[in-house]
Amino acid sequence: MNAARAEQIMEALAKLYPEARPELNFSNPFETLIATILSAQCTDARVNIVTEKLFKQFPTLQSFADASEEEIAEAIKTCGLFHNKAKNLVLMARELTARFGGEVPADHD
Repeated sequence: MNAARAEQIMEALAKLYPEARPELNFSNPFETLIATILSAQCTDARVNIVTEKLFKQFPTLQSFADASEEEIAEAIKTCGLFHNKAKNLVLMARELTARFGGEVPADHD
């Protein structure tokens, strides 16, 4: 799909759904990434409940990178697959810290 076609689709969707917004609560790319990871096999409503407390306990990417899998698992245990998600959240935070200076990249590359 080319950029012009993608733009046409986005404009059409904006007209059809002018009030559309994501159900997940987040305020920055780091929180978006974490909420998205947690959303697998879990309702958006549950993710929002979990992340409200989670982002207070671990407010930065570095705090996730410094946390143990057990600490994260305890904080997200009401989400499905929480052991695996905790492992991946810690690994993701450490990788972003090591490779991208603690920032979520703006593009896939």
